[in-house]
Amino acid sequence: MGTRGRPGKGAMRIPRNVAIFVVGALVALACLVVIRSLREGPTDEEQIRAIFEEGARAVEEKRPADAMAGVSERFQGEGMGHRELKQFITFQALRGSWNAVVPVAEKVEVTGDQAEAVLEVVLARGAKGEGVLGRLPESGDVWRVEATLAREKGGWKVVSARWSPTGRR
Repeated sequence: MGTRGRPGKGAMRIPRNVAIFVVGALVALACLVVIRSLREGPTDEEQIRAIFEEGARAVEEKRPADAMAGVSERFQGEGMGHRELKQFITFQALRGSWNAVVPVAEKVEVTGDQAEAVLEVVLARGAKGEGVLGRLPESGDVWRVEATLAREKGGWKVVSARWSPTGRR
């Protein structure tokens, strides 16, 4: 019969349990790749929440142009258009004494290509000192923001908004 199917003298022999483990690991890795490729991107609600979180971080870091990334060119709110809102945010961001701008208590409802978002934004002011004590908040304000968003070419954008202090500190 010959030596067909048998390793030759110089061939390396892999134990059966190691071969099964390697094949199993490769199958698991292939399944993970397939699952990740089939997974959809973030939901509309997640995208909208990200707009507010990224905008808040940009204001906190005094980057007003980046804070406007989620605002539509056709924005109208509180008597302002897009240009006036950009000026307002720039003024507030550059003169603001906030250590933190944090959107909390977000509620987002999406209906087709429109969405309504209601959130509270905490503006915390710091002690302006050295070390950890300089970063702790001394005081703060809470603002309620009600925004309407629309799905545009670049994604979700805020097209109108109203805001007011909640009276909580």
